[in-house]
Amino acid sequence: SGKARLVHREQTLFRTRPHWSRDGKRIVYSSHLGGQYSNLFVLPAAGGEPYKMTFGEYDSFHPRWSPDGESIAFVSNEEGLPELRLLGSWGGKLDRVRIRSRRWSRPMGRVAVRVLDPGGRPTAARVYPRASDGKSYTPAGAYERLSSLNERLFHTTGEFTAEVPPGAYSIDVVKGFEYEPAHAGASVEAGQTANIVVRLARMVDLKAKGWYSGSNHVHMNYGGNLHNTPENLFFMHAAEDADVICHQIANKDNRILDYQHYVAGRRVHPLSTPERIMHTGQEYRPPFYGHISLFDLSDHLISPFTTGYEGTAIESLYPSNTDVFRRAREQGGIGGYVHPWAERDPLEGDLAIARGFPVDLALGSFQYLELWSTAGRGALIVWHHALNSGFKVPVTGGEDSISNLHRTRLVGATRGYFFLAPGKLSWENFRDALVAGRGFVTNGPLLEFTANGKLPGSEIRLPAQGGTVHLEGALHSTAPLDSLRVVADGESVEEVPLSGDRRTASFRKDLPFRHSGWVTLEAEALRPRWPVEDSRPMAATNAVYIYVGDEPIRSAASAEYFVRWIDKLIPMADSHPGWRTERERAHVLTQFREARAVFARRRDEAKR
Repeated sequence: SGKARLVHREQTLFRTRPHWSRDGKRIVYSSHLGGQYSNLFVLPAAGGEPYKMTFGEYDSFHPRWSPDGESIAFVSNEEGLPELRLLGSWGGKLDRVRIRSRRWSRPMGRVAVRVLDPGGRPTAARVYPRASDGKSYTPAGAYERLSSLNERLFHTTGEFTAEVPPGAYSIDVVKGFEYEPAHAGASVEAGQTANIVVRLARMVDLKAKGWYSGSNHVHMNYGGNLHNTPENLFFMHAAEDADVICHQIANKDNRILDYQHYVAGRRVHPLSTPERIMHTGQEYRPPFYGHISLFDLSDHLISPFTTGYEGTAIESLYPSNTDVFRRAREQGGIGGYVHPWAERDPLEGDLAIARGFPVDLALGSFQYLELWSTAGRGALIVWHHALNSGFKVPVTGGEDSISNLHRTRLVGATRGYFFLAPGKLSWENFRDALVAGRGFVTNGPLLEFTANGKLPGSEIRLPAQGGTVHLEGALHSTAPLDSLRVVADGESVEEVPLSGDRRTASFRKDLPFRHSGWVTLEAEALRPRWPVEDSRPMAATNAVYIYVGDEPIRSAASAEYFVRWIDKLIPMADSHPGWRTERERAHVLTQFREARAVFARRRDEAKR
């Protein structure tokens, strides 16, 4: 007829890559139909039922027919890295096409690199290589990544070799936020091996002072070409000098990824050591309310992992995020909103990602806020309004790394630092410090901050007439910054001078308080600055809460901000087409109105 017609419909990702057989009778394609991994299916070209051709707890993708139709070439990540395979279209014979040698079109040399810690021992790290032709030449067996700054990199255990063209070869080496980036290089000759030793030096040692860091938001397998494992997650976090791995099981489309790694009642993964631990939780991903993370689920994961899923049997906005947070609490779980807002004030648009945040703030449903996945002032705007309204909102960080993708946020790129005391790393201690707000959020800059000698998350009580609070702080950063400021009640009250290279600072200041409020220390740069793998470096401490007499922390403007938010949210939810029953709609909208009443009362209290 000359017109296109639909022969098959299913939910999938870019991996489908259908290919017609030479005779035009069949289509081979990759699909995750009925499971979490992609496998090969053959479908009649005229339409019909797909037939599964590959099986396994890994991905098979990018299929192509041979000209005679007897074989199908495809890519598999069964052994971690992608590799070529050849499957007989009948008979079941499967061959692995292994790379046994590489024959270059020009003479090549080699580099042998060792990355050493301050004690002279090989140490895992992040490596940015550059050969004489400007290319990266990642070692065989390493997984090359393209970073947020469009730089090619890989992680090393501390020792690697690579074939590279003759000429100047250089590497930059980064290990987390507490080591100085290191640079080294050599002149490579054809047929020869150049030995390079990179010695890392500490900029600061916060762990020795009792501070431990970790990302709140890491995914292991999520549609990428690498088949990731817990072992590889631990390796990458060691290279990024992160102590805690908060691994999140999540849905993507109609599948649940890595669900087999959740074990009821297990606090930390068996690979955990006194130096590094991994806890497995869940990301619950409703597109309307905003995504949330859940940890300490002692009995089971929360199903169905999302609501408002268009075109499915779970399109309704019931249950709400409030219901899900409460269900998690029934089994001892904690939770919070994740990757909430970017640069703009969400109230100026459609409330962005975390639309349900004010509802759960007012109803006390969550225990923390993941302030940043990527740097942005939008999250600070909302967080400051929440603090001004008298709510204690502990913040942490998590970069939302989809760590089996080639191009993704690096694990640990945004994280929380929390004070546990030296040698006291455990999941329970880290969780308790997070919920108490005893730390700061950062994608690179390191902050130390006290008020009257007390850490972030603490309370200070002043007499009814007010008083003065003594502030002390310090900054260390691998990248130059543009500002370090003391923020009280949402306003910058002190710009702290930076050092000549704009990477360090320290200060002492007495700040008067006549009314109850809060104070934080915040740092940022205005543009990207290597080695911070983000749109720009940013950091913020949790708040110290200052109470003057019996006066609560209140702001009429901030409470009104959330009243306006919920007034915008209610009609958006009310008009949603997915409600199954009026009872569901009434249940959720009642929660919204209860939350609005809380903010209205706080607005009125601030005016009195």
